[in-house]
Amino acid sequence: MTPRAIWLVGAAALVSLLAVVGCGEKGPPRPPEPRGPFPPDRVNARQVGPGAFVGFVVPVARGDKAGQQPVRVELIRVSYPPDVEPTLDANSFRRRGEVVNTLDGDPLQSGTTMTMSDPTLRRLASGGAGYTVRYGILVRDRRGRPSPLVVGDDLVILPAVAAPANLRGEPTTDGIRLVWDAPAGSDGVRYNLYRPAGRSTALDKPINAEPVATTDYLDTTVVTGETYTYFARAVLADGRPYREGQDSETITLVAADLFAPGTPHGLVAVQEGTAVRLFWDPNAERDLKGYRVYRQRIEGSETGDWMPVGPDPVEGALFLDDDVRVGQRWLYRVTAVDRAAPPNESLPSDHVDIELLVEPGELEGARP
Repeated sequence: MTPRAIWLVGAAALVSLLAVVGCGEKGPPRPPEPRGPFPPDRVNARQVGPGAFVGFVVPVARGDKAGQQPVRVELIRVSYPPDVEPTLDANSFRRRGEVVNTLDGDPLQSGTTMTMSDPTLRRLASGGAGYTVRYGILVRDRRGRPSPLVVGDDLVILPAVAAPANLRGEPTTDGIRLVWDAPAGSDGVRYNLYRPAGRSTALDKPINAEPVATTDYLDTTVVTGETYTYFARAVLADGRPYREGQDSETITLVAADLFAPGTPHGLVAVQEGTAVRLFWDPNAERDLKGYRVYRQRIEGSETGDWMPVGPDPVEGALFLDDDVRVGQRWLYRVTAVDRAAPPNESLPSDHVDIELLVEPGELEGARP
């Protein structure tokens, strides 16, 4: 059973016992009806550098009266030295818990994600390294009535390492590539990358599914034209709760698309009735929007200009040009375009040459 489960079970048993002792009415005992705010949600502790931080979501009030609005948060800690085995005692917070930080608001905005730090952790021996710390979040309303205490997972504090240095990035054809320098004097360090949408909190999750073993990372989830903020941390230990080194510097980048798709290949033209059917090998770029088809008229020894034909862009690797007549001779070529604004256009494919015959059954086909 986890510490949180032990605490909740013990708290429920204590409430039931108090109800039995204090209830003068006959009938089955009933616990007193809760009167403070609802429990805070998503309580999670993590280590960042030498410090401990706890993230949570502010709960809703128990009712709509002014006195029921949540206005104060208390961060409560129970700590165990390195040579002491943490207990699963549900009453540990009542007996040994100490309030290490408070946060006030009038009122606190329900549903807001917030972070609280433990400024007293450094007072423990070795700055807390090796200690197991257990944090709980309790919210009070204007009348001082508490919410249920919600306890996060135990956090074993590890010696911190320096932050990754010289974080930088650039847009590529596949996303934004991030590069950084390893902390000085470190070997075999792995990293987590973060892309907060706004203010960073202790509930942020890294964008990488697993710790990164190299000093570069490609973020393929960006949207062209959007702006993104990044920072990196060294990973101190696997699994959760997260234990990481200090934040690197923060950088902000625009996912600008400056790269044209590859040149289309395999263009073929055949006569289909009195029209020209074109097809070619499709491009593989993930930001491909389509293709542009160009044609050039040949009359004797004279050639015209390359002119676009058909929709812009052609969505598939196939196009039927029915704006032609028997006896005409045409050159065709194709380019690829992406979804940038304005779109980037590739170099043109090799051209194909086709003359529309009087009798479609006597086709000679395309002449490259």
